[in-house]
Amino acid sequence: MVDRMIFGSRLAVVVCLMSYGCWLSYIPWKVDLLGIEYDMFGFALLVFGIFSLSSMLFVSHVLLPRFGPRIAGLAVVGFAFALQLWVFAPNTTLFIALAAPFSLAFGVIQPATLAVITQAEALSGRRLQPLHWASFSGGSLFGLLIGLVSQALNLPPVFVFGGLFVLTIFAGLYIFMRPFGTVTFSPIASPGFRIPSQTVLFLGALAAASMATISIILDWSALWLTRDLGLTIALGGTGIMAFNIAEIGARIYGERLINRFGEGLVAGWGMVIGCLIFLAATLSGNPYLIVAGFGSLGFFTANFIPILFGIAAREETDNPIAAVNDVNLLAFVGFLFGPPLIGYIAKSVSITACMLILGITWALVAGVLLVSRKLTQRTPAVSA
Repeated sequence: MVDRMIFGSRLAVVVCLMSYGCWLSYIPWKVDLLGIEYDMFGFALLVFGIFSLSSMLFVSHVLLPRFGPRIAGLAVVGFAFALQLWVFAPNTTLFIALAAPFSLAFGVIQPATLAVITQAEALSGRRLQPLHWASFSGGSLFGLLIGLVSQALNLPPVFVFGGLFVLTIFAGLYIFMRPFGTVTFSPIASPGFRIPSQTVLFLGALAAASMATISIILDWSALWLTRDLGLTIALGGTGIMAFNIAEIGARIYGERLINRFGEGLVAGWGMVIGCLIFLAATLSGNPYLIVAGFGSLGFFTANFIPILFGIAAREETDNPIAAVNDVNLLAFVGFLFGPPLIGYIAKSVSITACMLILGITWALVAGVLLVSRKLTQRTPAVSA
C-alpha cells in the first residue's frame, strides 16, 4: 500500500511539473509576444501566489479532511486545462487573470501529495520528503528539456503544449482510478482555523523567505541569461536545468546524505557554501560560470525544504499532516510578496541584483536555521 501511495503522489507531481517546466522555458517567448513589462509579469506571479494560497488553505481545512488525498487525481486534470488557458492567453490582461485558475489547481495537488507522503513516512519509518521533492525537480527538468528541444526545432507551441495536455489528462485519470483509487488512506483531521504553534510559524517563515525568492530562478533566470547575458533563447532554460539536475541528484540521495552527515551539514553549512559559490559566479558576469553556479546552488540547497517539512512532522506529533501543510501554506505566503517585489527590482535595478538577493537571502535563512538548534546531527540509517 505504501508503494502505491508514493507512486501516485510522485506521478502527480512529475506530470504537472513537466508541463510547468516546459512553460517556464517558453516564458521569454510569451513575454516578447505580448510585450509584457517586468512589473506586470511580477503582478501575474502575485495573482498566482494569492490563489495558490487560498486554494491550499481551503484544501487543507475542508477538502482533505472530507474527501482525502485522492482528489489530487482530479486536480491534475484541472491543472491540464488551466495551463492551456494560461499559455495561450491573447493579451496581458488575460495573462494576469488566467494565472488564477492555474494556481487553484496547483493548490490542490501540493497539500494532497504532501499528506500522502507524510502518512507514508509514518507507515514506513523512512525519510521520503527528499525523494518527493526530487519529483518536483525531475518533472521540471523533463519539461525544460522538452521546451529547449522544441524551441530549437521551432515546433509550434500549440503542438508542444497540446501533447502535454493529453499526457496530463490521462495521468490524472489514472492516478484517480488506480493508485489512489486502491489505497485506504488514514482519516485526516481538520486542524481548524487557529494560530499555528511557534515551531510552525518559525519554520514557515524560513520557508516563506525561500519561496519568495525561488521565483528568481524559475521565472527570471531565462530572461536574465538571454536578454542580459546574451545567450540564445534556446539556451535560456539552461540555468534552471542545471539547478534542477543538481537538485535531483541531491534529493535522490537525500535520505542517505542526511543519515550520514546530519541535517546540520546538509541543510545548514552546505547551503551557505552553495550560496557563496553562486554569488561568486553571479559577480563574474560570465554566463557559463553562472550556469555552473546554478548547479552548485541546486545541489547544496536541494534538501533544505524537505528537512523543514521533516522537522515540522517530527516536532508536531499531535497532527503532523496539519503541521506540514501549515508550513507549506506559510511558504506560499512568500508568493504574495516576493514576485511583485522581484519584478520591481528587476525593472528598476536589474535582474542581476535579484540574483544577488537570492544568494544572500538563502545564506541568511540557512544561518538562522543553524542557530535555532532544530537540526539533528548525524543519525544512523533507518531501514524500510
